[in-house]
Amino acid sequence: MAFASSLMMGMAFGTMLCVTVFLPPLEGEFGWARGLTSFAYSSSAFLNGLFGIFIGRLIDRISIRPIVLLGAVMIGLSQVLLSRIDSLWQLYLLYGVLVGALGGSAFLVPLTANIGFWFDRHKGLAMSVVLAGQSLGGAAMPLLARWLLGMMDWREAYLVLGLVAWGVLLPLAFLIREPPHRVEARSSAGSATNPATVEPAPPPLANVSPKLLLHSLSAAIVLCCICMAIPLIHVYPLALERGIAPAEAAMVLGLMMGTSVVGRIGIGKIADHLGGLRSLLLASGAQTAVIFWFSQVGALPGFYTVAILFALGYGGVVPSYAIIIRELMPANKVGVSMGTIFFFGNLGMALGGYLGGLLYDLSGTYTLSYSAGTVAGLLNLMIVSFLLARARLAGHRLSIASA
Repeated sequence: MAFASSLMMGMAFGTMLCVTVFLPPLEGEFGWARGLTSFAYSSSAFLNGLFGIFIGRLIDRISIRPIVLLGAVMIGLSQVLLSRIDSLWQLYLLYGVLVGALGGSAFLVPLTANIGFWFDRHKGLAMSVVLAGQSLGGAAMPLLARWLLGMMDWREAYLVLGLVAWGVLLPLAFLIREPPHRVEARSSAGSATNPATVEPAPPPLANVSPKLLLHSLSAAIVLCCICMAIPLIHVYPLALERGIAPAEAAMVLGLMMGTSVVGRIGIGKIADHLGGLRSLLLASGAQTAVIFWFSQVGALPGFYTVAILFALGYGGVVPSYAIIIRELMPANKVGVSMGTIFFFGNLGMALGGYLGGLLYDLSGTYTLSYSAGTVAGLLNLMIVSFLLARARLAGHRLSIASA
């Protein structure tokens, strides 16, 4: 189940990220500005997150298999139709509605939430392994797209990507199922109040209300995903601007996504020992410390070095949020909570992708774009540090009460 979920996650996210490789040929043929073209990713990420809230509520009530099957159909269809576009609004519509709203949203929240119910031990590691599929797909799919663009025009490349997506995703969708106890809990009368489906929050955050926790995490993930999205969407064109060959520039993105697998899995293991909040502080702190240096390197070895260091932190961010939700939310609220948090994460990705292109258009260089990512990362760290301070205070009070 983890293997199938990981592959599906990778194909969906990798397909969304392929837009960065198609930016130069689309701009070359239609003359669109960088900010306008990169907004295709922003529309996809935003609608992915928005529909994720609805999907999160849905999976608390029905089986996830028809949901992921719909997503598999939409991801392939989007690429086939992208091969026929001739205007900017069509690019936005297909990336926003088919790739984001109906495609990607059918995978991230359902598959991440579902895998958490399959494991009683090492939940953090299991969820991180599934989310590692995002990184692998983010590494493999842009490289595949770049390889296709080297042999054919961009329309044919989109068509091939659509056929590949159908060939991989449709068979896997029929393998996805939920654990028996999850199905039984949903079908039983009054399952919303069934003790078997409700898990109390652990004591260390007992003095933080669920509303405060949800609001704080929502604000934090917007900021850390702005920091994350700028390199993901703009490292390829940045490398081209510095004189790096297209194939090598695609390798920088591929290396970054591939290395993030280490961060994904590593943070899951760490979270099983330290908890999700501390893991989040560690991961988001690492990506914030590195992001600005993308704008300061010019040679390929420098890009490789910064990409690896950034990826080790970036890879652990999303799993940390998923782990926090699974740790602190009752079982019958995991879907909607994860959908809400990931909506704000996708909002941050949308803002970051567009902001990076907009600031480039305004300044003519990427220095301002990556500086903005650094500021967003620092603000995120302030919010996570606030939650950790409240957690330590709660733990101190509990120890005094016990004494």
